[in-house]
Parts: sequence; structure tokens; C-alpha cells
Amino acid sequence: MLEIVPGYHLAVTPYGAWQAVARADDGCPRRRILRSILQKVESPLLDLETATMWSGEASPEIALETLLSLQNDASLEAWPSPRSAPTGALGTTLPQYLAVLSDSGQALLADHQGFCLAVTGYAADIGDALAAVGADILSVAERQAAPLAQLGAHLLDGWGNVDAAGVSGLSFWPMHVGRTRLVLAVSGRPRFNQRAFADLVWALYTRYGQMI
Repeated sequence: MLEIVPGYHLAVTPYGAWQAVARADDGCPRRRILRSILQKVESPLLDLETATMWSGEASPEIALETLLSLQNDASLEAWPSPRSAPTGALGTTLPQYLAVLSDSGQALLADHQGFCLAVTGYAADIGDALAAVGADILSVAERQAAPLAQLGAHLLDGWGNVDAAGVSGLSFWPMHVGRTRLVLAVSGRPRFNQRAFADLVWALYTRYGQMI
């Protein structure tokens, strides 16, 4: 039987953060756990009752198996002391994280109405244009959700502006945080596999994740 090692706090990794936001809420136990942790302003202390509640499973054993799978694929990590979510206004907090999410230092976060929440590396007019394009991409993705779902393994997470060689110089990444739909636009090669991305998602979840 699986057991919890006491005294550890759970934090979501960059990979786990992407899993949490890449799809709309579908009741998946793995995503339920990730999203529950991201809603906390401090990395929570793990115990059996809490793990079972997060997963939505009736069986504590199944809940622990789900937690183990998240640990095994590097979606969760455990720390002996708690970590705190980023604080402050999103407009001043998020640019520091956006700046390192592409190899060009250019990135933008916008909502489904084309309002720019945070931007770095772009002139104001370019940022406004990208926010508008991102909002249109979110709209298309929502309207065509059923046909896109039929693509199965061929359905990828991002939308790219590619050249004739298939190289993308600009990509758009839809994100679902609670009921809030956002889009992350980056120029150059995305670099999401780092702590800055997990902290960005954590900041967004403490702001919007309760709206479910």
C-alpha cells in the first residue's frame, strides 16, 4: 500500500503547470490535483485527506496512485519547507517571467478579448496587434473544439506562424485558468521548461483559478 512521507510540501513543476492550463477543465483527476495545488498561495503540506479531496476520488489508494503518477512524470515536486506564490499586480509581476520564456526575450499574455495583461520585448503597437490575433485564435479554438478533438495525437498545444521550411518564428499558446481563457504569444523558440513558467501559471491561478 502506498504511503505519504510526512512533512513535505507539494509544488507544481513547469511541466505540471502546462498540463494544468493546456486543456479546459475536463474532470481529469491529474489536472484536478495540479489545479488544486496551484490555487494555494503557499505550497500545501501533503496529507491523505487532502490528497483524496484534490483528486475527487472516493478511494484514498487511487488518489495516492494518481499523486505517484504525477511525481513519476515530473509534474509535481516535494519540498521540506513551503514555497510562496508570486505576489503583486500582474502587470508588474508577470513581465519578469515572460522575459525568459523565449530565446528572443519577447513574449505577451492576453485575454480572450484581446486585452494585454503583460508584455515584454515588443513595442506597444506590436503588442496590441499580437493580443488581438491571440484573441482570435482563442475564439477559433473554442468554436472548433469538437473537430479539433478528433485529431487525437495530431492535435498539438500551440498555434504557430511558420515559414516555408516549417520553422515557427511566432507561436500562440492557449491557456485555461479556471474559467478564464488566456493566450501566451512568444517570438522565437519557447522556453517553458523552467521555473519562471511554473511561477507565471501559479500567479495566474491565485488570481483567476478560484473563478470555477
